[in-house]
Amino acid sequence: MTLNQKKIFELFNKENTLTPIQIREATNISKTTVTDSLNSLVKLNLIAKYGKGRGTYYELIEISQLEKKKITVFKEGIKVGYIEYGEGKHYFTYDKSYKGEALLGLSKIKENSRTSLFPIFENLIPEYKRREKVYKASQGEVLTDSLVHLYNTHGAYDFYYTFEDRKFDKDYSGRKSWLSVKNKILGEHDYPNILDMKVLIDDDILNAEATSEHSHMSGNQNKVDISIDFEKNEIIENLDDADYMLKPYNDDIANYFKQFKDRTKGYYPFISINEHLFMSFAKNELDFDVPYTALVKAKKEFHYITKRYDRHDSFKYEQNDFAQYLEMISKNKYKPTSEQLFKKINEVISSEKSKLDALRFYYYSSIIKHSDLHVKNIGALNIGKDKMILTPLYDVISIGVYQDQCYDLGLSMNHTKKKQRRKLRVEDFYGLADILGIKREVFKIEAKKILDTFLTKYPEYIEKTKILLKYDDLKINSSRNGYNTFLQKLNHMYYHRLITFRKIGTLKYLGLEHHSSKLKKRKKYDKKSNKLITAL
Repeated sequence: MTLNQKKIFELFNKENTLTPIQIREATNISKTTVTDSLNSLVKLNLIAKYGKGRGTYYELIEISQLEKKKITVFKEGIKVGYIEYGEGKHYFTYDKSYKGEALLGLSKIKENSRTSLFPIFENLIPEYKRREKVYKASQGEVLTDSLVHLYNTHGAYDFYYTFEDRKFDKDYSGRKSWLSVKNKILGEHDYPNILDMKVLIDDDILNAEATSEHSHMSGNQNKVDISIDFEKNEIIENLDDADYMLKPYNDDIANYFKQFKDRTKGYYPFISINEHLFMSFAKNELDFDVPYTALVKAKKEFHYITKRYDRHDSFKYEQNDFAQYLEMISKNKYKPTSEQLFKKINEVISSEKSKLDALRFYYYSSIIKHSDLHVKNIGALNIGKDKMILTPLYDVISIGVYQDQCYDLGLSMNHTKKKQRRKLRVEDFYGLADILGIKREVFKIEAKKILDTFLTKYPEYIEKTKILLKYDDLKINSSRNGYNTFLQKLNHMYYHRLITFRKIGTLKYLGLEHHSSKLKKRKKYDKKSNKLITAL
């Protein structure tokens, strides 16, 4: 609605019945604009017109509570169907005009009903405390009401209460294919990519804990939807059409002493650098599809910025995470096994290259100890004609930088005797290769390339990180009174992984034993640092 339409509609919420003259007197809006606005509100089915000539008046359409609960679902601009809630159950029915493929977990033949919200929609809502805030803001009776209040969530869905779904008028006929604008969407960047820009966002937004008012992207970590003006060197909040997302510095996870007050919290200083580094490494050294990422200096540490890969020129592109494909709700994102995940990947993704990329990414994740990798951190993107490819990478973080004993991956490997998650060998991934129809020898060659690249190139990224010392001393607490640096943590992770790969036989198995000679440099480094870096 336009601003004038909103003003006029607000009058109807106070007085159910109004004449055009009463509206003009209350708003000082011109006669022509009042007439046009009233006609638009009638078309939106928000008010009804009665009488003729001077006897014309308009009345607010009263909506029953049952009608208010009905939600219309749009996907990529097309009306797909309706969600209803009543008598303790959720129901989904398809619109009679919809001719496309069935949505994940929602049959076009059988009745779709369940007590909780359907996973394909539930996974769009932020998690934990951020979810509580969205739900509270929606003032709804059930979680389903949160859907109509979401903006900029991942994928290509829009939700409106059915009695007002005429408000949605996005025309997708001018949208370009994702592949044709892929390079523009993903962009290019080196490491470190530091933006010398003004962040024109209030401190109370940046410093808030677990807020969801400024981004409805899934997950627990605070996020802010933003736009970047590269000409003015400004970063501003954008809740309507954001192409970028900012993860602010978070004192909750970067404050050493908070972990003593709340033992459930981890200590993850400079996590913005961590994500920027390992995303950049995947993009520039391993040739994965990775969106543009950057750092911008915060009052403490840095903020992290990444580009949305499911948005371009105000259009949305369909993507789903694998919690949605597996029809699992958000809180169960760590429960599937790696085998369950890859069986679903094999079903969803048809491209052989994309399947291999999924396995390559999984192996890379195990090398850097991306132990937070779960089924919501990997997805599939529709590039047209329902052809799905692996989404560009996102949320790639090494927990191994902070904790030696963390899992290599977030999901278990079911084919191993003890559902192994630590000290994974190349051979542990062969079962996943079998599921995808990838020859074991082909994967072994790829694994060798990835590990060789990591052991060769990663030290260069540690050196590049020293550029950040111009902005921050990169100090982190190692005890209540002592410090080391984030650079030391990065370096320690490298040697710890190198020792592990030698011990479990991976270097020998892949013909990379020559990297063992680098362990001599570790002793020299440790002597210079005066101590070994111990896990937090």
